Amino acid sequence: MSHWLGNLQQSTLQGTNNIRIHYCAMVQAESSPAMIMVNGRTESYLKYQSLINEFYQLGYSVYMLDHRGQGLSQRLLNNHHKGHVEDFSFYIEDLTQFIDDVVLPNGHSHHILLGHSMGGTIATRYVQTKTHHIERLILASPMHGILLPAPQFIVEQLSNAAMMTDKLLQRESSYVLGGKPYDNAEFEGNDLTQDESRYSNFRQVYEDTPQLQLGSPTYHWLQTSLQACKACLQDAENITIPTLLLQAGADTIVDNNAQDEFARHMQPSLIEKVEIDGARHELFFELEDYRTQVIAQVRRFLAFNDDV
Repeated sequence: MSHWLGNLQQSTLQGTNNIRIHYCAMVQAESSPAMIMVNGRTESYLKYQSLINEFYQLGYSVYMLDHRGQGLSQRLLNNHHKGHVEDFSFYIEDLTQFIDDVVLPNGHSHHILLGHSMGGTIATRYVQTKTHHIERLILASPMHGILLPAPQFIVEQLSNAAMMTDKLLQRESSYVLGGKPYDNAEFEGNDLTQDESRYSNFRQVYEDTPQLQLGSPTYHWLQTSLQACKACLQDAENITIPTLLLQAGADTIVDNNAQDEFARHMQPSLIEKVEIDGARHELFFELEDYRTQVIAQVRRFLAFNDDV
């Protein structure tokens, strides 16, 4: 990796069922607010070096873990390229342990939670289901619903049938239909970003550190993730802190209609939904025109914080 601006600490913790979870922390020398970042499926904190540096320069102590089954954390199946989790709640339990054991002991002045994509689902479920110290929630392209190739009830039936077959044959969970190992896909035709240089940079991270590489999800991941998406919407009114939802207008990965529904179900005084018109899914890795809007919205939303 290139240049970390602060004193980057990298370590591990034992998550649910003793799965080894890797994480990083870049802690300010003086009293500071904490920015807890929750990344998406297939990602690692190594991909987020520039954004971690950016928030550190703004005066935050920054924390991020690699979810079980991906990044530098322990993989869950013999085929390390399968994106898998036994139960979505394990992601939330790992985040809870990370915050309780790593973040809170440092006595920060404020605690902000920022979740992207699948990390948005995890962050949403965390504040909905746990007693917490988070004061502001930021959701960037949150996975409150997944854009599927067929109606959801058909996908769920297919998933159930595939999982039953795997169980009968006593084999590990199968890739979703059309699923495959990691593919260093060309920039042209990608669904993530319109910024070729940023796309190339984070693809290079995966080439430099092959253990980060992850392919398509399993049917098991899909089923438990769809259940988590439903729960985000059902429990939206349980969120009691100000929430900023940043929606990528040209997203083709997560379902913006589900984000809209989530926002409608939240207490109106607590939710602010901002669409970044024309932006693709990876809001923090998009073209500068879009990214500038995203960072400006985040900074405005966090202006309550006198320390930054």
